[in-house]
Amino acid sequence: MSLRRTKERLVRLLEQPDNGVIALSGKWGTGKTHLWNEVKDASGDEKVKKALYVSLFGLSSVDQVKRKLIESAIPGVESHGGVFDGIKGLFNAGVTAASQHYKAMAALKDLNVLLMAPVVLRNKLVVIDDIERKHVKLGIDEVLGFIDDYSKQFCVRFVLVLNDDQLSTDGDQAKLWATFREKVIDEEVRLSTSPEEAFSIAIKLTPSKYEQTLARAIAVCGLTNIRIVGKVLKTANQILAGRDLDQAIQARVLPAIVLFSAIHYRGISDGPDFQFALNVGNPDWMHFGRDKNSEQTEQEKREDRWRLLIQELGIHGCDEFEKVLVEFLESGLFDANRIQAIIDRYVAETLALQVRQAARDFLNRAFWDHRVSDAELLAEASQFPSNADLLSPYVATQLFDTLSEITDGQNLGQAIVDAWIAAFEAGDHHDFDDDNPFNSPIHPDIKVAFDAAKARVQASASVVDACISIIDNSGWGTLQEMAMRRASAEDFDAAIRGMDIDTLRRFMRRMIEMRLQRETFDAHFGTATQHFIDACRAIANDSNSPRLSALVKKLFARTALAVELTQPPEAQADPS
Repeated sequence: MSLRRTKERLVRLLEQPDNGVIALSGKWGTGKTHLWNEVKDASGDEKVKKALYVSLFGLSSVDQVKRKLIESAIPGVESHGGVFDGIKGLFNAGVTAASQHYKAMAALKDLNVLLMAPVVLRNKLVVIDDIERKHVKLGIDEVLGFIDDYSKQFCVRFVLVLNDDQLSTDGDQAKLWATFREKVIDEEVRLSTSPEEAFSIAIKLTPSKYEQTLARAIAVCGLTNIRIVGKVLKTANQILAGRDLDQAIQARVLPAIVLFSAIHYRGISDGPDFQFALNVGNPDWMHFGRDKNSEQTEQEKREDRWRLLIQELGIHGCDEFEKVLVEFLESGLFDANRIQAIIDRYVAETLALQVRQAARDFLNRAFWDHRVSDAELLAEASQFPSNADLLSPYVATQLFDTLSEITDGQNLGQAIVDAWIAAFEAGDHHDFDDDNPFNSPIHPDIKVAFDAAKARVQASASVVDACISIIDNSGWGTLQEMAMRRASAEDFDAAIRGMDIDTLRRFMRRMIEMRLQRETFDAHFGTATQHFIDACRAIANDSNSPRLSALVKKLFARTALAVELTQPPEAQADPS
């Protein structure tokens, strides 16, 4: 039941005095306490307005619950008149003073306070929140026994606020709750907050100038936990720092912020992880190992669902922005200068972003809009050859693939690729860097152009960066793990030969340590340490690099890895 309908239902139940115990349940963070406060503030019933509230968080006994309720009722005790005045005077004049000196008197004071509970709570409305967060010593049977007793003997009405998804399923808690649902609770209302409702509450608590774009992405992700939505908004505000951003730039960065923040804060039920999201533009990686002739596994079905979600967000590939975003979420360290540089580049490339947004819109329409004709799609795509230089090579590839599936569309797709290559070859690529960290698919003709412009494989730099990051931080994140897993023996060979001396010293020491502890590191980095050994063996046997060859042999001679350097993998004993 939505927030609005739940509120209406709760108000009607409170208006019916025979409903002594009402339960308001739902998932954690969906706004139950917020809903109750709205109902209380808007009510014309004085008992509702003056309802007593207690959270069971950390309370270990029913006596503590009673004390909390009495303490919250003290400001309004005038209605009890002389009966309570005498007791109150006793506390202030005698027992309170004496209890400072005598433990027995302190115990008497506690007893007297608890004896007041029936007087203070009679005919009141009591709200009990956070039932599932109670102390382990406080059993649900005790809480619901207190509720049953006071509702029947002292006409106390209760509203129970419960995160039922947090209720322990081990032991008897769930069974007890089911029993009291049957025997104690008169009516139960379950709140199912929509993403739009959760956002409308969170945006008031954490305003953002990117409200419209954030609202759409949060709705697509299906985020209903108000606390998590608030964290997503806070992350967006912190990263973008209130910058005035063109709509095309917002469409580029905000869906990514929402998705990766939701993953980090576990806001998407059974959602993807960082690695899957970072590889969104790499179908080959995501389908790795799948047998197309066999029935889909549950994991493969989940991955198909994740792809649809990410596609609906308008995310078709990741670049440096997502890398910085993941590093921030995993480490909590925020590099404002790097973000500023990326945003500045996006601002400088506004036209390019607009063209890329048009390309994403076209790809989305070609995939989803079954009513559009092939002729209409070809007319819409005719703009791209003249703006091909503003597209990324991966989007150009996606356009080619999509157009190739449309009647008479392959020639237009090839024209986009040819125009992109012509613009690329006309540029100055002295410092060209093929930054494709997520192995996004690329058209063969574009790959040929890249190979011609680039003398060395740049993946080796990623290997060095990942290893140095592990050395400096004594740990690693998603990006470093992915770089190490993808590194080939050729990548390690190129890295060792090309890095400066200080980096080489640190790199070799750390990689040898990882190989010596391969049982630990292979679980995270796959075959990386084996590829490192293969590269070192090739260098050790390279007569054209005698000094480097000798250096590698010396480093391994003092370790248990010496035999691996001299024997090929197939000659080594099977460790299993």
